[in-house]
Amino acid sequence: MCPAECREVKQNGLRGENMGERWLFDQLEWNVDFDAACKKLHVMEDDLDDFEEIYGETVKRMKPVFYAGREKILSNDGHSIVLGGEHFESRVISVNLKDSDTVYPFVGTSGRAAYEYALSISDELFRYWADSVCELALRSASVSFRKAMRGVIGSDNINSLAPGSVIDWPISQQKPLFALLGNVLEKTGIYLEPSFLMRPVKSGSGILYASEKHFESCSLCPRQDCPNRRAPFDSEKFGRDYGEKNE
Repeated sequence: MCPAECREVKQNGLRGENMGERWLFDQLEWNVDFDAACKKLHVMEDDLDDFEEIYGETVKRMKPVFYAGREKILSNDGHSIVLGGEHFESRVISVNLKDSDTVYPFVGTSGRAAYEYALSISDELFRYWADSVCELALRSASVSFRKAMRGVIGSDNINSLAPGSVIDWPISQQKPLFALLGNVLEKTGIYLEPSFLMRPVKSGSGILYASEKHFESCSLCPRQDCPNRRAPFDSEKFGRDYGEKNE
């Protein structure tokens, strides 16, 4: 199943049937409300004209795009999983996926052109505004992407896991995730730095999966000042839910 806002781009046989389907979502609905952005960024009245110009130039270059696929879990030993020949080392992931046989890897961005425009701005405040508008666009598009993926997956109950946001799944695991999806740069304009950070910076990646048990990676993250926190940190959760005694 592929909803109207995505295009099926290939059924790749490079790794046989394990490679699975791939979908390009490049017509997602998104919105960055001007007044809400002003309020969030604490734009002063005297700066409104400048912010309106930066906002307008950024928004007109915005092109959110997500690239996703379907992969069978080839093995799960309780500490790592294998997808399409790529190994992903994480106790959290293995335990969370112990009752699953299929996952949906993805990458997404607010767009390369808007990112490059923000980079071109010499004034630090103006560049911050442009970056922030890109982030708000990514959040909005992410909501539409997850809605579309509920249709693809066939479930309203989906969770996500992302390299660097799960306590024992480091950001270096971006590399096998990109290798698994294939053609990420070509399809989305996203590329990895040697540090494994994504460019454009307002990008996201991870694995989606269906589960009746809700999971928030924030519950395992001790960073209390995170502006995107969705759940309180539970200092006992890792040992309680992912300790060896639970096997």
